[in-house]
Amino acid sequence: MKEGKEEREKRIPECCRIQTRCGVLEGHLEGRLYCFRGIPYARAARFQPPREYKWEGVYRAERFGLSALQPACRQPGEREKYGEDCLNLNLYVPADAFAAGKKLPVAVWLHGGAFQTGSGRDRDGKDMIRNHAFLFVSVEYRLGVLGYLYLREALGEEYRHTGNNGTLDQLAALKWIHENIEAFGGDPDRVTVFGESAGAKSLGALFLRPEMKTYCAQTLMASGGWQSIRSERTAVCIARRFLYEGKKQGYLQKPSDVLAMDADLLLSLQERLTDNPGNTCMFGPVADGTVIPYDWQERIERGDYWSGKAMVGSCLHEMYFSGLQEDFLKKAPEIARCLFGDNARIAEADFAAFEKACSDQGTFPAENQKIDEWVRILSDDMYRTYTRRLAERLTENGSPVWYYSFEYGTASHVLDQAMAFGRAAADDSQFPGLERGERENMAEILYEAFARFFETGDPGKPAGVDWKPLCEDRSIFAFSRHPVLRPLTERETLDDFPQSVFRLEE
Repeated sequence: MKEGKEEREKRIPECCRIQTRCGVLEGHLEGRLYCFRGIPYARAARFQPPREYKWEGVYRAERFGLSALQPACRQPGEREKYGEDCLNLNLYVPADAFAAGKKLPVAVWLHGGAFQTGSGRDRDGKDMIRNHAFLFVSVEYRLGVLGYLYLREALGEEYRHTGNNGTLDQLAALKWIHENIEAFGGDPDRVTVFGESAGAKSLGALFLRPEMKTYCAQTLMASGGWQSIRSERTAVCIARRFLYEGKKQGYLQKPSDVLAMDADLLLSLQERLTDNPGNTCMFGPVADGTVIPYDWQERIERGDYWSGKAMVGSCLHEMYFSGLQEDFLKKAPEIARCLFGDNARIAEADFAAFEKACSDQGTFPAENQKIDEWVRILSDDMYRTYTRRLAERLTENGSPVWYYSFEYGTASHVLDQAMAFGRAAADDSQFPGLERGERENMAEILYEAFARFFETGDPGKPAGVDWKPLCEDRSIFAFSRHPVLRPLTERETLDDFPQSVFRLEE
């Protein structure tokens, strides 16, 4: 007689031990999930690439590991949660499926946060998996100065990789998952790697690595693409600014002092470097000729990058909350300069073209119309243009791509992901005039589309709409109050920015 679900659940043990290639891991049952927290996937000395880590005996994965150093560690009582020894991941396994011997798909999350903030602990396994059948993994990786400061010019060829330590961490984590996930009941050939904002931008860089064709079968990318890859020249300019600030503050006598100086002082200098109204592009992967090829843009042009099933999207008003700042119209050009560096002139030219077009038509836009136009320009130039390019390029190399625009509520930065996987539907400030029940229904529509994609490689028919990939139907799915497909036209986004959103030539 075939064993029923109830009988199987009764015999699921509270403790689960797994033999991995690095040693034995012990996880514990919480509800319907086995939880393995703080698994060390690698170790790394400061400014050095990650190295494989093995342990003796049983590693009890009972609590979260350290998250990467970031400004949040300065909050009272928070410092102990953050540190340099942060290369760990959290893994959640549906216990009943594991007991039944099923091989399940896997969803791996790279958190966002401008390459400066965020943590794998920000998403809980039970909130992610709910009543679905997939494994969920969240990854910690080095951030800010320790993850992305390019020190080749300052410290020599040995440090050529330093602009990509965070990228190397992510690759090490994905390698660990690929080599070990089957022992947890996961299918290494059905891994979705997903992220929003800096997590999606991380994936854009990772797609240029040949290993990703092995580690990643499909992807979900929100508000990010290739835009955060920067040239060596830009990365050197940022490193010079950082080292100059350290010398000015009396923390650094010579560049090599960064190798041994107090971690909190490093973080203090990072905060000074990013103390401006548009600091989210200061860090990111570097085209260093080693981790990321110099000719990455040419490779994109010829389709030489990862391919697979993909969901790609962004929010209509990504920079919505910037427009609410006092004196925003006066601040907008400065915000653009901080966000885009030398590329800011393009954004300013777009706004000037808007004003000229209004003048030519004999109209005089009100202040709120000017604010809306600046928000549109910043939203497109920071996120939406690159998301669209990503969707189209992936389609060109044979990838089935489900492309969407989130247009509900404020439609602010990554609100789609925050609704689907978090509790953003309860935030009244994001949904003026919208009832809580309606918001929760939208959150459920989003979640089910994403979860179904993790499980099957197809988001299905959200809100009853027959959504097909771009290769079959050149339409974009709008998650609005009344979800709908609309033709993808050239007017969907601005398209005059270069592939790297941030550029310095000083």
